[in-house]
Amino acid sequence: MLDCLGPIQGLICIQFQRGLYLGLGVTLMMKKHLTLLLTGAGLAAASLSHAQGPSSPYYMGAGLNLWTALGTNAVSAPTVSGDEYNLAVMGDIRTTSQRNSTNGEQYDLSMVSTGTPYAGNWAGLYDGTTDGVSNFSLDYDTGNVLAFDRNWQGGTTLFNLGAGAGNYLGITYDGSGGLWVSQWTGTMVEHYSMSGTLLGSFNAGFSSITCLAMDYNTGTLWMGSQNAFGQFNEFTTSGTNLQTVFYGGMTADNTLGGEFEYNAVPEPASMAVLGLGLIALLKRKRSK
Repeated sequence: MLDCLGPIQGLICIQFQRGLYLGLGVTLMMKKHLTLLLTGAGLAAASLSHAQGPSSPYYMGAGLNLWTALGTNAVSAPTVSGDEYNLAVMGDIRTTSQRNSTNGEQYDLSMVSTGTPYAGNWAGLYDGTTDGVSNFSLDYDTGNVLAFDRNWQGGTTLFNLGAGAGNYLGITYDGSGGLWVSQWTGTMVEHYSMSGTLLGSFNAGFSSITCLAMDYNTGTLWMGSQNAFGQFNEFTTSGTNLQTVFYGGMTADNTLGGEFEYNAVPEPASMAVLGLGLIALLKRKRSK
């Protein structure tokens, strides 16, 4: 009897059952059907083996550990409190605990603590993000989307997702003034304005979505699932699954929070104004 308990055993059990069902089906099929099945399995394996992984560092919080995935490699470092999932990344990594019983912490981008703690009245915070001015998180207990300052202080509610407790977990900034959130009990990834207007959505095809993160260099969304520890998927914002990558070293860690570093880039209008200002300054210098 195969033991299916625990994250690692659960994944092994799923693969075993798939193989068992395939074998039973093959005995009832013609040879040509067997050939088709084996070809399909080979294509699926080839797709996974050619995954490139994220092209920018993908930071994740797993309670006891922080993780950084880049390409097909992932490294970890222990957290200070042992209860840090929620994180925002811009120049450094700033975490909270999931509850207010322990502190969050500031880390450099190598996941080394700077010695700066963050304390707050938090509850149900498992994933976070930042737009460079504010940090954001999603209260798993209430469905409230929350805004904080960059040090995770002064939380205020922006809007409620209207689905009650335990239905949403993931959140990431979209890079242009809105937020993406992901369902926990469902399979949808949804795009909202800061005032709570639904702008769009797509079906990821799996539930218990974790580590929702916008890669600001590629404009794509990354996410995992608690149903498949160590496996992460890249999607376009319209819902096309671009690749799936698997990190064997992460199968024992419950990664819930995820983010890419946000680097604020001036909008085109702001850059134009800055350019005009520089030209005027140069003209003034030449006239003197």
